[in-house]
Amino acid sequence: MSVLLSEAPENDRNEVKNMTENELKADVERYRPMLFRLAYSTTGDLSVCDDIVWEVFMKLYTHKGGFDSENGKKAWLIRLTVNRSHNHTRSRWQKKRTELSEAAHSGGIISDDIIALREAMKTLKKGYREVIFLHYFEGYTAAEIGEILKISTSAVTTRLQRGRRTLKRFLED
Repeated sequence: MSVLLSEAPENDRNEVKNMTENELKADVERYRPMLFRLAYSTTGDLSVCDDIVWEVFMKLYTHKGGFDSENGKKAWLIRLTVNRSHNHTRSRWQKKRTELSEAAHSGGIISDDIIALREAMKTLKKGYREVIFLHYFEGYTAAEIGEILKISTSAVTTRLQRGRRTLKRFLED
């Protein structure tokens, strides 16, 4: 974890007050796999997921406010990862880079089913993709997803239903 500190800008190291390196290390071990999957489900690009997750943990490390609970911290990390991932996918540089990345993945290394599912997930609207990922890949309930994304439970269930319908249509074609 000393790598995190040694790579952080000097002013970031001086601002750290609320979190020790051991606490950060525990959070990285606990949340990194989930945040990495979330970043990948949003961006579809493995090469940028580490950067996004790194930024999220550096933000956590320098975060001056506390959290009401461990679930509050987890929700904050998820929301920040979603936001960073969306920022990445909106960038002009990323739009050009995606074309090259998709061409590289067409070499047959990844199974056809995985490619089809990935392509289907890309066709979903952002809101549908988020709730489907959090529900099916991370196991959150509709109420928990609503709390994380700050939307109503009924909005979550509607997005799940519409997202599943869209995926089904895409995969049947």
